[in-house]
Amino acid sequence: MAWRNKNPATLCMLAAVWFFSSSAMVGAPAPAQAQEQQSDTPQTLTWAVPPFAPAFITDRSVLTGYAAATQNWFAALMPEYHHTVLHVPLARLLAEMKTGEGDLRCSATLIPTPDRQEYIVFAKTILLHLPISAVVRASETRLFAPYLDQDGHIELSRLLSDSKLTSAIRIGRAYGSNVDKYLDLHRDTPNVMQVADDTKFLRMLKLNRIDWTLYFPSEAEFYRRRQTPDLEIKAIPIAGNTTLLEATIGCADTPAGRKAITKINTIIEQNPSMPWTDFYAEWLSPLDREWFKAAKTQYINSDQFEARLEYRPTVGGSNKHE
Repeated sequence: MAWRNKNPATLCMLAAVWFFSSSAMVGAPAPAQAQEQQSDTPQTLTWAVPPFAPAFITDRSVLTGYAAATQNWFAALMPEYHHTVLHVPLARLLAEMKTGEGDLRCSATLIPTPDRQEYIVFAKTILLHLPISAVVRASETRLFAPYLDQDGHIELSRLLSDSKLTSAIRIGRAYGSNVDKYLDLHRDTPNVMQVADDTKFLRMLKLNRIDWTLYFPSEAEFYRRRQTPDLEIKAIPIAGNTTLLEATIGCADTPAGRKAITKINTIIEQNPSMPWTDFYAEWLSPLDREWFKAAKTQYINSDQFEARLEYRPTVGGSNKHE
């Protein structure tokens, strides 16, 4: 017997080696166990936030805005992920998504385009937006009555032809094909001011430097609340440009991105009334909110929807928001 030929000290050393070796073997997880423990760690989902108010209001200590609230709403229903926020310009975000490198990255305000669909996987529609509209002083809506069609929508080509009514547009901004095709014919006319910064257009309206401008209704309300809270404004739909705009959450087209979008689509299907769109409605004036709710109802209850021609704004109304 080998044990009998060893002295007590040697036996103690051998026993100790056997004990600690056995303990290590029992305590160490098998490869499958180690992999399972590692998979229990939540994957990080980074929400990329471009500076676009009032979707994302990034100039204060706490991120706010209707898209931020929407993204938080979805994140709360995705506890299997560790959620973080990254402030990043849109161009850089798209470039990083195109490479497919880095952590799982998604954004809540993306518009699906054929080019983007080559490297981004999109969820079903989440965000609905009222389109670019003509924003005027509510007290002077009567000036625009001659340019309204039978549905109360501005005929932009006729309005731009009136040299007595001055507007301002931002240099380099694309307002959409249904609007740009008319702007392109009048950009160099004296009654269309081209300005580098469109955040001050409501102040220009208040000072009577311009008579009307172009904004998304939510944009106009955002600047009104911040800069000219005592100014009453009105957003008038543009003829041929009253269809709701759709945006959604998009993730880099990777296995992790496709898995996240599958989860998001499940959440969308479980909430057909689209309750998160209330966050957007809060950033509209009262009259625009009525327009949005009517359009949203038709969107939810029909497979297809077209321009909201049934929306006939009251020419004498105002968008006063206390």
